Amino acid sequence: MATTEIRPGPVPLGAFPHFASSDLDEARSFVARTFCDHSLGQTRADERLDACHNHVRGQTLSLNYIRYGADVSIEPGELGSFYLIQIPIRGEATIRHGGQNLEATPRRASLLNADRHTAMRWHSGCEKILIQIDKAALTGLVETLSGHALAGSVLFDPELDFTRPGMGLWGRRVRALFQAADRGEAFTGPGDPWQRMREEELMGALLALQPSNVRHLIDTPGDRLHPRHVKRALAYMRANLDQPLSLGDIAASAGVTGRTLQLAFRDAFAMTPLQVLRRERLKQVRSALLTRPPETPIADIATRWGFSHMGRFSDLYRREYGCLPSETRPLDRA
Repeated sequence: MATTEIRPGPVPLGAFPHFASSDLDEARSFVARTFCDHSLGQTRADERLDACHNHVRGQTLSLNYIRYGADVSIEPGELGSFYLIQIPIRGEATIRHGGQNLEATPRRASLLNADRHTAMRWHSGCEKILIQIDKAALTGLVETLSGHALAGSVLFDPELDFTRPGMGLWGRRVRALFQAADRGEAFTGPGDPWQRMREEELMGALLALQPSNVRHLIDTPGDRLHPRHVKRALAYMRANLDQPLSLGDIAASAGVTGRTLQLAFRDAFAMTPLQVLRRERLKQVRSALLTRPPETPIADIATRWGFSHMGRFSDLYRREYGCLPSETRPLDRA
């Protein structure tokens, strides 16, 4: 075993050492225990490996610091059960994720989706802080915020651009969270009553800021102020979007008359219940288009969500999202 002492220095999460090693196989094995199985290789034989991994786990995510020192290639394939945010704090990395090529720097980081293939090259001197997010927890948060049961996985744009004002602030929040963990003010164990709130706030802000196939589903805070029968009607709609619902069906689910529901929806949305239903179905269409494989016809997606007249569907979609369905580029394609 080539395990060595972790070098002193102000590296993130210094109080939470996982391993340090100059042995390639040992480094791969330790990192795999935290994340997933992967291939790891040195691209230059003349460099000395100086691998280090610091790690602390919360309830639904973990914080990590990793360096290899040398130039290495890493191929985990699909991550499966988690998303992985990688933010270089020194150096750069080249990443192939799904159909996109990324150059990761301290100003432009990467967000690896759970079900897209990934291959990376960390260049010499690259050091990163990483956030591992449980897929089931993120999916549950989206469904809670949106009121929609997701038909597929959450898919993010894999490039995190910290030059955007909102994402720049989010990046500073991430660094503050790492610093709080270093000071013993966060990630202190299962007895911390504030830990789940910190994690949900971080994930919620990411969902609100980063382009994804679900960002348009997230409700605004005002949605929580609607009358109870409007909330019941919305919940019923969203649970049955693939069914041929009538106004009578929706009103019965809410326990009111059709006339009462019409007036309530006019006050809440300036729309009829069936117009709101159509908007909710368009949201599902957009989510599907943002993850559409090249071989899937747009008409098949539209028909699944109740749109049988393609010309009318295209016009409705354009009015809602400002572009035609055919102009909606999947997030994981260059």
